[in-house]
Amino acid sequence: MPAASTSPRPFQPGHPLRCHLRRAVGLDRNPLCRSADRARSRLVVTAVLLAVLSVVAALATARILLHDMRAEAQRTTAHRHQVTATTLEAAADTGGQPLGTAQTGATWTMAGESLSGTVKVPGGTPQGTKVPLWVDDVGAPAEPPLSESQMAVSAASYGLIALAGAGTLSGAVLVLRRGVLDHRAAAAWENDWELVEPLWSGRSDRPGTGER
Repeated sequence: MPAASTSPRPFQPGHPLRCHLRRAVGLDRNPLCRSADRARSRLVVTAVLLAVLSVVAALATARILLHDMRAEAQRTTAHRHQVTATTLEAAADTGGQPLGTAQTGATWTMAGESLSGTVKVPGGTPQGTKVPLWVDDVGAPAEPPLSESQMAVSAASYGLIALAGAGTLSGAVLVLRRGVLDHRAAAAWENDWELVEPLWSGRSDRPGTGER
């Protein structure tokens, strides 16, 4: 019975990061590996670790800020009340801008007490229009508590800012370190070439003849 033939396994090169990690910790036994190569591998591993730590720090920052904003929103909500106000005059026209707002006088009732003041309404709102209004404990107009989507967007924005800052700082440090390593490698190469070039070009001194 003939033996079953097996096709050769395709060449599978090692993962670049794994190779750099082995070289960084000294497990690469390649005789051609120089100290500068190991230093560069340590730099690559450090860059990956810094990238991971930057992402983790940004996520942690966003999560902490979201938690704090939710707590602040709960405290604010306890002192905010929504009422219905009636405009006393037409609001100025904002030229058809969809997000344009104007201020106008209005009146509203809270806890049986009639109150009045200036409120923000869409531009062009006619007189006598009923609009929702947030007020504080004394009935004065106040900013509404932040919604969940607003808090999420704000926390994500701060997280991205933290990520960009950490990435910029880490990138600058790594670029400077890479420049130092390249300079050292070039200097070492020049020293080695000064030793090898005379032998390679045939200019080396011949013992006993004094010829070059």
